[in-house]
Amino acid sequence: MSGSSRVSVRHLFGAAIAVVAAFSLAACGDSDEDTQSLSFSISGDGKAARFSGPESAEPGEAEITFSNETKDEAEMQLIRVEGDHSAEEVVEGLEAASSGKPFPPWFHAGGGVSSAQAGETKSVTQVLEPGTYYTTNTEADTLDPKTMIGIEVSGEESDEDLEGGATVTAAEYRFETEDLTTGENEILFQNAGAQPHHLLIAPLKGDGTVKDVEAAIKEEKGPPPFDEKELQGTAVIEGGESQLVEIDLDQGRYVMLCFISDRQGGPPHALKGMVDEVEVD
Repeated sequence: MSGSSRVSVRHLFGAAIAVVAAFSLAACGDSDEDTQSLSFSISGDGKAARFSGPESAEPGEAEITFSNETKDEAEMQLIRVEGDHSAEEVVEGLEAASSGKPFPPWFHAGGGVSSAQAGETKSVTQVLEPGTYYTTNTEADTLDPKTMIGIEVSGEESDEDLEGGATVTAAEYRFETEDLTTGENEILFQNAGAQPHHLLIAPLKGDGTVKDVEAAIKEEKGPPPFDEKELQGTAVIEGGESQLVEIDLDQGRYVMLCFISDRQGGPPHALKGMVDEVEVD
């Protein structure tokens, strides 16, 4: 589930609702005893763009770095599957989610790194659970299983919890914030709901309001009342999960949105009222 200079309401409605983004791995050594460091990259042009990296990791806290080596915008979203399911099945699950249909019961948003511009490198910290994670890139025009890799996370389930200063908490269908400040924020984004969520945050334009944003989303006409060039965000995570992400904020009013749909299907959460305003001092 994104800083982008090309994002539009239509793009968000179509791409972000797909639940996930792009992802690719290449191992680095452990940064300390407790946190493993995993380096991911995507390279190539157009349909030939592929992910690379290790095909295994350990459960527990991981610092995940994503390098976009393509000429286009790309994301790094993980999909965690329960049981034996292929990359082809993951693509089918994404296509269902993107059209507002129910998610397969074995299909789970697994975090990752939000949209990165060409040549950009971004990092997050999250807790990996045992299972198989697949890499996907919903910024691509088409989802090709051949471009994806599977990562086996083997071992006992982790009981580690992330800690951070500023927090953004998502639930049905709202956001709550604490201690957001100007400058570079290391934000603990946590999902306290039962549905998958992500965070998109952008400065409001002029006297724009939450109602203006909601109207723009429904109508899908004209530029939205927020600054698309300054849009930032997170990957999609399931209820009970969290990520540490870096988001740079100036002083002013911001809108926060979620464009993911319920696991049972239906419209994106922004159309169910998950559009909130926060003021950063």
